Amino acid sequence: MKKPMALSRCLFVAVALTAFCLPTWAQDRNLRTILIVRVKMDQQDAWKAAVKDYVALNKKAGSEQPFTMWESQTGPGEHAVVWYSAKWKDIGEDNPKLKSSAAEMAAIFSRLDIVTISLETWIDEMQPDLTMRSSEIPNMVRTSRSRVMPGKMDEAKALFREQIFPAVKKSGATSFGVAVARYGTPANEIHTYLGLNGWADLDGPIGTEKGMTPAEWKAFQAKVSTIVESTEWTIWKYEPELSYVPPAK
Repeated sequence: MKKPMALSRCLFVAVALTAFCLPTWAQDRNLRTILIVRVKMDQQDAWKAAVKDYVALNKKAGSEQPFTMWESQTGPGEHAVVWYSAKWKDIGEDNPKLKSSAAEMAAIFSRLDIVTISLETWIDEMQPDLTMRSSEIPNMVRTSRSRVMPGKMDEAKALFREQIFPAVKKSGATSFGVAVARYGTPANEIHTYLGLNGWADLDGPIGTEKGMTPAEWKAFQAKVSTIVESTEWTIWKYEPELSYVPPAK
């Protein structure tokens, strides 16, 4: 499968790489880029070793641009890097702290390219009024990819604003966000994340369902079926050993 973008370019231009969740220190950055990486089955160790070297390089250079890595626990075997930008031009800016390490980075990215099968890039626009920002990175996140029926996007946004977000807040969740697709996926998609402590959270209702009564949940599901064509759920696990998050200043 042909890679749509060189891995070195994707990581080198990253601005404020973070988790799926939007931390408080990235609150003014509402453009979210998700880089989905598929690694050769027998090259996971080599890929992780190269990423760890990239983490060490950032630490050595004193980079102020944090990044985190996530591994899918359901669906295809993938890793995801996510970053937030304040403006579109920020997505293409280089990290000045790493300028003097160009040769070392080139060697690391060459190793990454060799063991990478494919890359997929999404760009979403976060909805600040539908976001609960976390001060900490959760152990896991549940993400959703919902395909909205033609002509129903306004109704879908209203549903999130009037029912889903209030219910998630009531559920006690601390990390939640909603984004509207802009590039890389169909424009009629809405993407969300919900922070989890671990698999045990799934032993009972979570998110919207937890924040509603049984009667409200039943009525909500009936309404959703008239607006949303389909929803795909995925669980991702935070990979701290492959992440670089310098102390906040």
